[in-house]
Amino acid sequence: MDPKSASGQIVAEWDFGVYSVKSFDADRGNGATNRFNVLKCPDWVNVLAIVPSGQFVFVRQFRYALARETLELPGGIVEDGASPLESAQEELLEETGYAGGEWFILGNYLANAGLQNNYVHSFFCRNPSPKLGVVPEDGTTVQLLSTEEVRQALYGGELCQAFALASVLLASRQGLVTMS
Repeated sequence: MDPKSASGQIVAEWDFGVYSVKSFDADRGNGATNRFNVLKCPDWVNVLAIVPSGQFVFVRQFRYALARETLELPGGIVEDGASPLESAQEELLEETGYAGGEWFILGNYLANAGLQNNYVHSFFCRNPSPKLGVVPEDGTTVQLLSTEEVRQALYGGELCQAFALASVLLASRQGLVTMS
């Protein structure tokens, strides 16, 4: 398929606030036209953080799409005008009350190239500390986990969000954490 045809005839667009959907007809390269839908999303960030005690910082949040609580890395949307690092630092503070520390980029990867146009920016933060007077955002529960507890959550399926798995793998491959 010719990359230029990916911007074919727009059929409809819907704006849902945090994301929009663009539906368009495009030539597949053989003269046939197919309809495609793209979720247009802002980039996302997540943070794999380890406090001075060696524990990992996770959050539990209720997710309506699953109708249950999940174990996740702190993270969220890259806000307009903010860099991915600034957004990651803000998300860690808002969701956990932790700030500061030493920051490293783990990597950037596509969220879901088949349907979405956005990237996920994963960061590692070593030695953040609780910021006095900051209460984690409503709806999140901070959970500090040992390496063994993270390993159990990974292999037991409790930590099952792809972005968290990618972050742990990237941090491990870069020698920032040991999971074996």
